[in-house]
Amino acid sequence: MRKTLCSLICGSLLILTGISFEDSQFAHAVDGDQCESEPDKDKVDGDKVDGEKRLEKFMREKLTSSQLVLEGLMVEDYDKMQKGAQKMIEMSNATEWQVIEGPIFARQSEEFRSAARQVIKFAKEKNIDGASLSYLHLTMTCIACHKKVNKVLISER
Repeated sequence: MRKTLCSLICGSLLILTGISFEDSQFAHAVDGDQCESEPDKDKVDGDKVDGEKRLEKFMREKLTSSQLVLEGLMVEDYDKMQKGAQKMIEMSNATEWQVIEGPIFARQSEEFRSAARQVIKFAKEKNIDGASLSYLHLTMTCIACHKKVNKVLISER
């Protein structure tokens, strides 16, 4: 059972790290004709780039917290599991988290927080199997949300 859980967690980590943040970056289609006719476009693009850099930094911090949970699982350090999961819950309540508004995104955010709370619960109980399965659920919520957010952002272009 433990080998299976370890394989599942390591596999999900490989999936997460295999999808580089640059691959999921938001591409900008800039029409050359519009650049000449809209003098304020440089400022708008600059603000957009600054916002994307802030979002990238924020998502990197979330990934670091997730890696802290994974490290805790690998070495059975229940404090690390709790700290990483708690940090992700806090981050999910930040304004930077709200990339898209609406009931679907709100529901996915709540599922994410619920999975993180489960990691904390099982870590407090020193239940490595429960914490491992909760972490797997947590990473799956991340992947599902990123797929939906990217789909919405691409359709808005």
